[in-house]
Amino acid sequence: MKRSRLFLPFMMLMVLLSFGYAEASPKRIISLTPVGTEILFELGQGDNIIGVTDFCDYPAEAAKKPKMGDFAAVNFEAVMSMKTDLLLLQDMHMQFTPQLDKLKIPYLVMKQNSIDEICDSIMRLGKVCSAQDKAAKLVANIRADVDLVRSKVKGLKKPKVILCVSRELSEYQINSFYVAGGNNFYNEMISLAGGDNVVGDKKTPYPQVSLEGLMKVNPGVIIDLVGDKTFYHSKDNIDVETIFNDKYLRSQWERSAKVDAVKNGRIYIMQGTVYLRPGVRSGKILKAFAQAIHPEVKW
Repeated sequence: MKRSRLFLPFMMLMVLLSFGYAEASPKRIISLTPVGTEILFELGQGDNIIGVTDFCDYPAEAAKKPKMGDFAAVNFEAVMSMKTDLLLLQDMHMQFTPQLDKLKIPYLVMKQNSIDEICDSIMRLGKVCSAQDKAAKLVANIRADVDLVRSKVKGLKKPKVILCVSRELSEYQINSFYVAGGNNFYNEMISLAGGDNVVGDKKTPYPQVSLEGLMKVNPGVIIDLVGDKTFYHSKDNIDVETIFNDKYLRSQWERSAKVDAVKNGRIYIMQGTVYLRPGVRSGKILKAFAQAIHPEVKW
């Protein structure tokens, strides 16, 4: 029978579930996902983390942990030499699971394409680390934020929203950019926040949109996730302090296309890695989106 890569192999799942007992909880954890690192700290596992990615900067204690490089690859030799008893991954690492199985390296994959997946991942990690109560509290907080936002936007007219997830910030005018299409966390967030994703029907999770495409869909709200200047890299020699200025970033949209969002001043620049990391702070992301989409609501 062909083994599906969509789920943890049976034997590996048994190993991970065995960690649910206190005496078998992992004590040497390597996290190759910033979202997973945040969750580990929230679960009280900070002292058990022996390695993180270069991008794991939250909470502040995470930046002090030994660095394992970026999160795009897995250094199997380093993982084995450090005698890790749990490797925390995200779904982009699924291609590496056969090798991890072969090397008998315990791992757990964090999925984050929806609120349900995020909550499930938190609960599974909580079980592995014998921190079920803390995991349940984190999930309850996320669910409470979802219920709060849903109740406040219920029955309101849904503005047309486009959410930019990546673009070249140094260009004078925006020519093309990547947006949240359908079947991903951000599409769900827009819907929960009371908006209508104008490219939500796209099967590609993050399609590229041209300036002409932007004018065609004519959004009433533009949400622009620009990340954090600490991790910004450009082919041009630019001053990040100049670039990471809300007024400057907003002006790029204003001079690019006279869509409704521009005409009505409905451009929302969101700086910070928090908006790029669907995890324990998902409630904060949702609230920020809801406030942008429905500023008329008393938040």
